[in-house]
Amino acid sequence: MHPTPAMQALIEQIYHIFRRYPAPKQFVVCCEYCLSQQEQKALRNTSLRAIPYSLINAWNSSPGPDPQNSDEVRYFLPRLLEFVAQGQFDNIHEVFSLRRINLASKENWREDEREILQQFACQYMTDWVSGDEAVELQYKLEMFFRADIALSPLLDAIISVPGFWSAASLACLLNTYRDGYIRDN
Repeated sequence: MHPTPAMQALIEQIYHIFRRYPAPKQFVVCCEYCLSQQEQKALRNTSLRAIPYSLINAWNSSPGPDPQNSDEVRYFLPRLLEFVAQGQFDNIHEVFSLRRINLASKENWREDEREILQQFACQYMTDWVSGDEAVELQYKLEMFFRADIALSPLLDAIISVPGFWSAASLACLLNTYRDGYIRDN
């Protein structure tokens, strides 16, 4: 999946908004087996935009005890979202790709930080359904739900995309979950 120009511009905004957070000196991870000292050193010493997918995925797949360090999550968030926009997801399952966001306390997050997350999710869903075939919405919505991102605006974004395939994708989702499984954060 290649990010659209609108998504690329949004990613640049995300890098700008979250630029104030320094690289962590220590990481909140489950153990050194999950994120080795060598990987931690590489994460500290590599510029954010140069961190490869394998390293950001290793960090994302090894959350330590709750709550996560909010500054650590916000430091890595631009790169993580950039990979998600490119279609590179968590190795376990794509629904876990943004789990670190929900594991961090968002009490001290700025309003613009929360808003840009919602904008990213809306743009992602708009881009996802804008193709020329029906797409599976369940896992993408669950990924954002697990990140504590409101789903109502995402459904509105899907509805706003004209054309048959976006409507067909939404119809498939609603048919599959007609018994009320879908809920908002």
